Amino acid sequence: MRRLGFILIPFLLSTPRPADAQAVVRQSAGITVQADPRLAFPGGLFVVHVTSRRPVGGYLTAVFDGRRVPMFPTRRGSRALVPIPATLSAGEHMMGIEIRTRRGRRRIPVPVTVQPRAYPARSVVIPEPKRALVLQPGVERDGRQVQLLLRTVTPSQQWTGPFKPPVDSPPEYSYGAPTTYVGGSPIESMSDAIYGEYHRGMDYPVAPGTLVQAPAAGTVLLARQNPLTGGTLLLDHGLGVISAFFHLERIEVVEGQSLVGRTPIGIAGETGIASGTHVHWAVYLQGVAVDPRVMESLPEY
Repeated sequence: MRRLGFILIPFLLSTPRPADAQAVVRQSAGITVQADPRLAFPGGLFVVHVTSRRPVGGYLTAVFDGRRVPMFPTRRGSRALVPIPATLSAGEHMMGIEIRTRRGRRRIPVPVTVQPRAYPARSVVIPEPKRALVLQPGVERDGRQVQLLLRTVTPSQQWTGPFKPPVDSPPEYSYGAPTTYVGGSPIESMSDAIYGEYHRGMDYPVAPGTLVQAPAAGTVLLARQNPLTGGTLLLDHGLGVISAFFHLERIEVVEGQSLVGRTPIGIAGETGIASGTHVHWAVYLQGVAVDPRVMESLPEY
């Protein structure tokens, strides 16, 4: 959803890059936990690794901000990508690594730090001819369907290497901004049935007819027209990472289709309540909207 008369803020628009920070390391009974804080800010994520001298023989999860994130096997042990909501306060927090076996359950506490990041508020004017879309039957149902799909967790990673932006055009300030909509409300929470009126993705202003490409390999979960979000496309990249695209003029793929990175997926438009032609790209991790650009900066492991 594009803002009218946006103000460019260079600090916020700079692509997140891993900071020079050391991993938090905790050891307990032969198990080593490493929490990488280089992308740890509101709207970012922690990369967590667990290694053990012996097979754990149980189910591993990272518990953070009241959310359980499953850990998946890698060549370096087990790994979890732990989302940090844009609304979480910066500062000291506690993460827990939970180990569940037939013998019981135990948790390793891991103190972590979330670095500050500001998201100034913005106001969006919905074009007069589009304000009735908010009242259309089925809007809330569509949002709930999107929410369920955004919580998909496929246990295999489909992407390799960093994500690429869906278009060759710089984004405008948008992700994480507390947003007031003039002419209809609430919009963000009706779009994905998740609480909070902050903007979920990055908006890329482009010319009509611009080709939109998959940022990484994935499987099409949803490809349809919704009243608020217009041409709506969801891609499952695996491990709980889902890309969402809104306001597409045309969708070039079908549900269930497997894609490689840079596959053409649609044509940019201004469908739904969009006020101009742009690409809305959001990334949800375990159902939490994170800054999509963290996937462009995710360290290789």
